[in-house]
Amino acid sequence: MSTFDRAALVKALETLGSAEAHQALAAAKLATSLLRDAGLGWNDVLQAEIRPRIAGSGPFGYRREQRELSPHEQFFMVLLSPRTPIEVKRALRGWEARVLDGEITPQESQELGSLYRNYVA
Repeated sequence: MSTFDRAALVKALETLGSAEAHQALAAAKLATSLLRDAGLGWNDVLQAEIRPRIAGSGPFGYRREQRELSPHEQFFMVLLSPRTPIEVKRALRGWEARVLDGEITPQESQELGSLYRNYVA
C-alpha cells in the first residue's frame, strides 16, 4: 500500500467541474487511480478521517512510504494543472493514446517527469 496523497486527489477533484468533458473524465480516472494505488476506496475518502485499512504491508507484502507517480499519473496531472501552459497541453495531447497504452519511450518518460516537476510538484 502506498501513502495517500490528499493534495493530488484534491487537484484532480477540483477539475471534475471542467466544461471540457475530456478534462473531467481524465480527472475522474486519475482520482480513482490515486485511491486504488493507496489501497483505498471512495467510501474511505468520504469518511470524516482517512485511515489505512490494514497497517503493515500492501499487496504481496510490499510497502513503500513514498512512491514515484507513474507516467500515466504524471501525464494527467500535467494536463490538469492550471500552471501548465496551453502550448504544453496541446503538445501532450498527441501522447495520450501511447501513455494510456504504456508505450512511451524512456526519453518521453523523462520529459514527462520534468514537466510534472515544473508544473505540478
